[in-house]
Parts: sequence; structure tokens; C-alpha cells
Amino acid sequence: MNGPLTALASKEFRALLPVWAAAAFTIGADPLLRGTGMHSLFPLGMFAYIVGSLALGAHVIGHEFTNRTLASLLVQPCRRSSILLTKASILAVMLVALGFIARVVLFQSLARTFGNFPRYPTLYLPLIGGFCVAPYLTMRLRSQMAGVVFTATIPGMTYLLALLGGVIIYGTGAAAAEALALAVWMPAMWIVAAAGAVLSARSFMQLQDTDGGREELRLPRWFALTDASPIRPPLWMLAKKELRLQQMTFAMVALYALIWTALTIASRLNPEFGREFPIRGVGLLYFALLPLLMGSLASAQERQFGMLQSQAMLPVPRAQQWAVKAGVVLVLALVLGVVLPWFVFAPPQLSRASFWPLAASIVLLTTWSLYISSWCGSGIIALALLLPASATAMVLAKWIDWTVSALVLPQHSAGAYGVLTQPSVVFTSWVIAATPLAVLLLLFAARNHWTSERKPKTLAVQVAWLASWLLLTDVVLTVL
Repeated sequence: MNGPLTALASKEFRALLPVWAAAAFTIGADPLLRGTGMHSLFPLGMFAYIVGSLALGAHVIGHEFTNRTLASLLVQPCRRSSILLTKASILAVMLVALGFIARVVLFQSLARTFGNFPRYPTLYLPLIGGFCVAPYLTMRLRSQMAGVVFTATIPGMTYLLALLGGVIIYGTGAAAAEALALAVWMPAMWIVAAAGAVLSARSFMQLQDTDGGREELRLPRWFALTDASPIRPPLWMLAKKELRLQQMTFAMVALYALIWTALTIASRLNPEFGREFPIRGVGLLYFALLPLLMGSLASAQERQFGMLQSQAMLPVPRAQQWAVKAGVVLVLALVLGVVLPWFVFAPPQLSRASFWPLAASIVLLTTWSLYISSWCGSGIIALALLLPASATAMVLAKWIDWTVSALVLPQHSAGAYGVLTQPSVVFTSWVIAATPLAVLLLLFAARNHWTSERKPKTLAVQVAWLASWLLLTDVVLTVL
């Protein structure tokens, strides 16, 4: 390999390493904590495996848009096919390494519960989607978030279309319809993967730097100015700007609405399908991903677009600007994450007792993701770093539980870890502990958002404050 391609391979490795390391750390945390009662890290590891695989595929092209290096890449004295091969090789190595870690850690855990589960090829769909489909969608939509979100929906939408075809052929309530869907689905996935690989290669060979790396989707026209008057209430304009940053959030809500509608129709037509493929699982994924996505976009995406300097020069106090940002994100999270699913999508799957715990959990997850976003330079990096940061926070809370239990009382019912992970069980204690914690996260996020400094000392001080509050909460809850 000649010099330019060696330098390109090194650059690609450095660009993909943070995303890969974040996913690998989260996956690898599960075996280190087995037997400690931290069962919730396993689903977090599976989520990291899926999102990490797709994020790697999106980031291999998307980081050129984010860092505005696409123009310099395309004028390198190398064949474009050689550049594509180098990028694909580094991506393949990263995905294979991540898949190996997931197989050793996650799939073996599934094997103890389901004897033939690791043999299912569906477990490797995230790797295939990350290598074949996510790069094409990222180039086509000019957005890493769009590449991840839309790639993740392809398997489910393909299965639903196959099931609909089976219902049309065999009628409702027939087991043959679902059998046909299962038989057609995996070959369809291979066809989609092959088409994605061809389109990815073709798109890269024809790729042009036309918009300076700006990542955005087109919003409805009512978000834009419609008359000639340039005078607008400044706070309203700031709120509209925050809504524009949440373009992928609206796209995700629309996709969830489409999937929920299809699943509801399928379960009504075939009750057996409703029992085997519950809508609850899709809803839980929505409730978990939505606040993380919203918080990741709120601060990091603004920094990625280079808007922070101009925002700091506006004749509006920074405190008001941050209040508008945080207010819009939290209100939007409650509307899209609680009110809309509760009254439109998910009443059959949610009990009345879970409404307020769900709302409180959405608020805390949104503030947590907003805090992580304030440390990052792009939304996809913020979403990737949320996974190991969440695992670390849970480990820290569990360690505080152990420490307080050993020093104060031998046993206690709801410590910091229990409060964070089981709001529906200890809701009153959760509110007492989480409200000041959310306020601290918002204050620290505001400080990080308005500065370009990323000092380890600042992070250490903020983590110490958060840990101190968890420790104080744990002691108070234990004594009471």
C-alpha cells in the first residue's frame, strides 16, 4: 500500500475508533458485572451492538461531512476505487471485531436461555446493515443520524411487507401467511444488503461535495419564514431553530407511527402474530431511543453546524437561549415520548400506573443525553458515547449502593441504583432523587455548551458533584 492510502487508512481508523470503542466497552461491561444484580446492562449491550454497528457504517462516510473534509478527500492523488476499498476494509475490520465481541459476550448469554439462538442469522443483520446499507443512506441523505435510523427500520418494514403479502395470498388468521413471511424475509434481507452494497459503491464513485457537509432533511414549509417582514420575536425564532435541529426526531416518530400502524393491523388480522410479536417491544425501543436521540441532537448538532459562535453573538442573554433550548427539548420529549404514545399509539400496552414513571424517566433520559451531547462535536458521536456513559453511570450507582449498604445498613430497599433503574417501583423516592440530579445535569450541560474547552478536570468535577448527590440520596433513602 502506498503512502497516501496508508495515511487514509490511519485517518479512517482514528475516525471510527471512538464509535467502535464506545460500543465495545458497553458490550464488554456485561460479563464483568454478572452476579452483581445489574441485569439491565445486557439489553444496554444489545442496544450498543445494534446502534454501534449501524453507526460505524454511517460514520465511515459521515465523518467526512461532519468534519468538512470531503472536498480534500476527493482530490487526493489516488484512484477513487482505492479510497473506497480502503474505507471498506477498515469498516469491515471494525465490524468483524465488534461482532466477535458481541458473539462471545452477548450471544453466549442468549445461548444459555435459547439453545439455538446464536445460530439465527438475524443476529448478524446489524453488521450487514452497517457495512452495506448505512453508508449508502448516509450519502444519499447527507446525514449520519438518518443513515442509522432508516437502516434500523429496514428489517422490520421488510418483514411487515412480507407478512402483508402472505395475508393477501392466504387470508387473515392463516398460519401460512406468517410462514411465508418468515421464508421470504431472510432472502429479502440478502437482496437489500446486496443492493445497498452496490448502491454504496456507485454513490461513492459519483460523490460530489455540493453543500459543504451540511446535514439536514427538508422540513415542512411552515417551519420557514413565509412573509417579507424580517422582525420576529427572538425567543420564538430560537424555539424554531431548536425544532429544526430535531429533524431526525420527527422522522423517527413518523417511522414509529408507520410501524405501529402496520403491527396493529397485523395483530388484528392474525391474533397469533400479536402474541408472538408484541407491540410492547417496539414501544420500549421507541421510549428508550427517542429521548437519547433528542438530547444528542440538541447541543452537539448545533456545534457540528458551526452555529455556536453566531448564537453567542445574538442580543439575547445566554441564560435565556439555554432556557429555550432545554425547554423545547423537554417539552418535545414529553409530547412525543409520553403524550402522543399514551393517547394515540400505546394505550393497550401501557397501564395507568406507569404514566408518571414513564414521564419522569423520559425527562431524566433527555437531560442525561443533553449533558453528554454538550461534550460532543456531532450528534452521532454523542449517541455513541451515551452507551458507555450510561453503563458507567449505572456501575457508579451500584457501587454507591454497595458502599452505603456496607457502611450504614446491611440491607436497604431503594438505593441510588434502584432509584435510577426502577422508577415505577419507588416513584416517590425517584422524584426526590432525580429532580435535583436533572437540574445539575442541565446546569453542567449549559456550562459545557457555551465553551469550546474540553478539560478532563471539568469533567472530573462534574462527575464528582453528580456522584456526591447520588451518595447523599442513597444515605438519606437508606436511613429513612
